[in-house]
Amino acid sequence: MTNGIWVVFKKEMSHFFGDKRLFFTSVIMPGLLIYVLYTIMGSYMSSMIKEETESFKTAAVNMPQTVELALLEYNFEIEHIDRNDIEKAKQGISDGDYAIVAVFPDDFETALSNYTPDESNGSVPNVEIYYKSVNSNSSIAYMDLVSVLDAMEDQLNNVFDVNNNENSDITYDLATKQDATGNTIGMLLPMLLMTLMYSSCASLAPESIAGEKERGTICALLITPVPRSHIIMGKLASLSLMALMGGVSSFLGIILSMPSLMSSMNMAGASDLISADVYRPSDYIWLMVLIITTVLLMVTLISILSTLAHSVKEAGTLVMPLMMAVMLSSFASMGMSSGEVPTAAYLIPLYGTSASFSGIFTFSMNPLCVLLNVCSNVVLSGIGVFVLTKLFNNEKVMFNG
Repeated sequence: MTNGIWVVFKKEMSHFFGDKRLFFTSVIMPGLLIYVLYTIMGSYMSSMIKEETESFKTAAVNMPQTVELALLEYNFEIEHIDRNDIEKAKQGISDGDYAIVAVFPDDFETALSNYTPDESNGSVPNVEIYYKSVNSNSSIAYMDLVSVLDAMEDQLNNVFDVNNNENSDITYDLATKQDATGNTIGMLLPMLLMTLMYSSCASLAPESIAGEKERGTICALLITPVPRSHIIMGKLASLSLMALMGGVSSFLGIILSMPSLMSSMNMAGASDLISADVYRPSDYIWLMVLIITTVLLMVTLISILSTLAHSVKEAGTLVMPLMMAVMLSSFASMGMSSGEVPTAAYLIPLYGTSASFSGIFTFSMNPLCVLLNVCSNVVLSGIGVFVLTKLFNNEKVMFNG
């Protein structure tokens, strides 16, 4: 009995170490992929933290020296401006020239020094801070300045207010409904869409090709008098259609659930500006074109890997790097506008699609860049069909030689 266990053990171990591809995909590749993924994610997060620690350029009107000195430890750059330049400075927040605009009353320091609770009649100086909540630099600068002013107020027993608009219609958050929606959706949907599309493709292609090779049924198909290139295109067409149906179903689920999603975000304390009705029909048309061409590319790539595999299980292992590429591409372009992505980057498969999704959802889409990505998907799919034809014509590959 022990001898039989040893014989089986040696046989399995011999097969495992004798098959270099199986050893690599089972032992080497998982650790390698995790290392690469975590390294890239770590670098990306480090760059984000570095960006958040950049200085906050602030346009200030009548800012007291005591406040300015307190802000030095928060890495603020204070630029003193006249009251007549406030509107220009507010536009500078949207243009990225300033993080915030802080407006202090003309008699702020005098009011603080002469303040007596009995004579105030409930009227205290109001500090106005204009910012853009969807911009991380502006939002952090706003919170830091409010923190400093809150500390001063606690020491001085409520002698001034910050952004007190009870008696006015002034809006201090300069983010529009489009800004808030684009920032929220642009961080969520690109990765979700890419993952859903990949899942639809990966659940179909390995079984269609590697499964038939494993069962031996592909032999009957290959000996028919039909050109193998036609077999490939027929398989790709059917797989793409089935995967597209799954992708469209997921996409419709997202669109239909978006009103409740937006509602839950607002109930959780998110900006009331978030709304799904800011997207145009043309945005959805571009999304559908991207989904169709990306699904075709994904099916082609997974089909190539499935053709190289000996079994469905091995095919599932071989497509792991593609899954990681989808995740990394989505993660790298998360929340980025079209202006932040080089035009040539839209030619990169998967990353270009994720960047295009982000551009559409953040209202920064460049039609030329999206068109470049669509053309890249189609061309690469055509090259993939050529590669598949070569593989199908190789008897060793098709019959696991």
